[in-house]
Amino acid sequence: MREIAKWAAVVLWLTVAFLLGHTLRVQSPSGQQLDILHPLTFAQREGQPVIVRCTERIVEAPFVHRNLPYPFRGRVLDVGYRGSPLIYELASLGFETWGIDIRPPLVKFPDVEYVIGDICRYQFPPAYFDVVISLSTIEHIGLRGYGNVDYNPEGDLHALQAMHRALNPSGRLILTVPFGRPGETLTSRYYDHQSLLALLAGAGFEVETEDYWHQPEIQWVPTSREVAEQTDSLTANLTRAVACIRAKPVSTK
Repeated sequence: MREIAKWAAVVLWLTVAFLLGHTLRVQSPSGQQLDILHPLTFAQREGQPVIVRCTERIVEAPFVHRNLPYPFRGRVLDVGYRGSPLIYELASLGFETWGIDIRPPLVKFPDVEYVIGDICRYQFPPAYFDVVISLSTIEHIGLRGYGNVDYNPEGDLHALQAMHRALNPSGRLILTVPFGRPGETLTSRYYDHQSLLALLAGAGFEVETEDYWHQPEIQWVPTSREVAEQTDSLTANLTRAVACIRAKPVSTK
């Protein structure tokens, strides 16, 4: 029954994603257009709707739902939540839901605690959360863009160390990052298996589950680590392969 409930949540999310799969534009009081991202972007071609873009969120969010503790209870932190509908889903499932981002929330949602701050510096109580989630976020921390102002070449490591401190020893980290040929651009890092495992171990995490997807065409498909690792996202600075990780905290002493 537990697995059925988890997969039911995945199917529900995919259904919503396909029905609402576009960028929802919200206008701020100043008139600025703000985007809440969905996996699919549609357009009209020759009078017919077509999918013109499909982001890694199409596989990231179902991975989260599949790896959440069941029954749905406990305290969850979403790191870098802004623009993602996941935080609203977590609150709707019944979790005590928190989100932290250096940018203010686009909208307020019931039963969500919002923190405007840097995960590397904000002091949550030790072992406060049962689950910490970070989707396609740590690769940007400490680099330019997304509101960052201070360059920190080890921003991804410092962020994971902060998540480790905030996570219950029996809790879990759910993490996704761009995967493939390793390197760094002005705004993003790309990881191969060696660099990703070293990063997690350096922050005090041990991998429990690792899944890989890549995007050979418009569709994202599951693949082996070896195939995903050959993907070149670096040249175009556009994610074409993703690693989805569930990890547990281990002692850093």
